[in-house]
Amino acid sequence: MSVKSIDKGLGEQVRLAKAINGRGVKFGIQAGAGKDPESGADLLDIAIFNEFGTERVPARPAMRDFAEKNADVLGQAMGRMAEALQDGRLDIDAALGQLGTFAEKHQKAHVQQSKKWAEPNAPATVKKKGSDVPLIDDGLMVGAIRYEKV
Repeated sequence: MSVKSIDKGLGEQVRLAKAINGRGVKFGIQAGAGKDPESGADLLDIAIFNEFGTERVPARPAMRDFAEKNADVLGQAMGRMAEALQDGRLDIDAALGQLGTFAEKHQKAHVQQSKKWAEPNAPATVKKKGSDVPLIDDGLMVGAIRYEKV
């Protein structure tokens, strides 16, 4: 008696699951993003101070706000990438690259619209930087938003 195995794609799904295991993208301001030319402060530190606030600066949680408001959109993007992987249109690196690019682009746009949702700048800050737009000065922080494959 012999057993005949009919693989209807399960083997490929198992292979993909193993290849994806532990892989993903992270996006935002990464370590090593650079320094503020004026103060010399690390951009990641500045991002953390803005995200959580300090005794003098109110919290402006751009990263968390984006993630919370766009969880469904990000989930849909992940679903599209998973489908592209399953049907062979993309390999894992390409899918992660597209997902990272998508998240990076939308995170930057969210920060650039921060005037709509963030606590306004103090009058002294507006006078110093010449703008009432929170989180945006010369675009250094927005330009530092990147994705990284992990």
